[in-house]
Amino acid sequence: MNIENDKITIKPLRDEDVDTFSKWLAKEYINKWFCPDGEEHKAAWLNEINNRNTQYHYMNHFIVYYNDKAIGFCLYLDCYFEKEYIPEHYGRTVDKKETVFEIGYLIGEEEYLGKGVGGVIVKKLIEKIAEIGGKEILADPDEENIISIRTLLSNGFIKVKDCDYRYCLK
Repeated sequence: MNIENDKITIKPLRDEDVDTFSKWLAKEYINKWFCPDGEEHKAAWLNEINNRNTQYHYMNHFIVYYNDKAIGFCLYLDCYFEKEYIPEHYGRTVDKKETVFEIGYLIGEEEYLGKGVGGVIVKKLIEKIAEIGGKEILADPDEENIISIRTLLSNGFIKVKDCDYRYCLK
C-alpha cells in the first residue's frame, strides 16, 4: 500500500474514539511501549483520555486518520502543568505556559506500520505546536523503540540523553 501523506489528518479525540484507543493499547506492539506497567498503566491512559476536558485540560489528544479511517493516536501536552514529571525526567523546569510541549504518538492499525505515517504525525504535531507559539518539543521514547527514535531524529529532534529527545522551534 502506498500512503499519500496529504491524506493523513489529525482530529481532536472524541468520546466515541475511546474504545478504539483502548483496543490499540491492548495490541502487543503498542502495549509494550505505552503500558510497560501493564493494566495499571492502561487504566492511567484511559483515565487521562476520559478526563481530558477537566483534570488533563492541558493535554491535546488526537486521532490520526488516513482518508476517513482511524489509524492512530497522538497528543501534545503543555509541560508547564507537569511540575513533577518534567523536572524529574528531563532535568528542567518550565516556568511559562505554551512554551515547552511533550509529544507522543502511536499507529494503531498494523497495515500502516513502516509506511512513514509516524513521520507525518510528528510533522503535524510540530506544526500545531508552532501555531500556538511553542519554543521546544520534548519526547521520551524507550531506547529500545528504535523505530520511534529514528522517526524523531529524521524530523529534527536531537538526543540529549537516553529517553530525552528535543526539538527547538525557531
